[in-house]
Amino acid sequence: MKINRLKLVLILTSMTLLAACAEEEQKKDITMVDKKEELQSSEGNLPKELKAEPVTQAETVENTVEGEVTIKGSIIFKDLEGGFYAFIAEDGGRYTLHGLDKAYQKNGLIVEVKGTPKPNMMTFTQFGTVFQVSDVKVLDTSKVIGNERTH
Repeated sequence: MKINRLKLVLILTSMTLLAACAEEEQKKDITMVDKKEELQSSEGNLPKELKAEPVTQAETVENTVEGEVTIKGSIIFKDLEGGFYAFIAEDGGRYTLHGLDKAYQKNGLIVEVKGTPKPNMMTFTQFGTVFQVSDVKVLDTSKVIGNERTH
């Protein structure tokens, strides 16, 4: 008798689960029909033809340059790939300095650098964004540590 009751409970549970699944599938079908109708009604708003115009590499680089900026921070010597002078801005931004005059290549020097970020330029250093230096203003020399680079 217990086995028959167990079978009955299993059968009822299975039927309930199947009914719930069927109801869920029916809801999905209705949703898909609604979405298809929405797509068909919005097709009038879509462009009829897509056109691509070629762009030169120079134009692409020109569009990505953010222009000349001025940033305050510290020049830090990093002993990687033969050594290089990095720049850590006050806001924590990291830059690899290109075109930094030797007079400013001092570990710990606090400066204000003016130049152009080059976010698409890659280097071996892989330290932040490349920054093409155009001008440097020394703000503090008290934290300069002896030069690690041997010239």
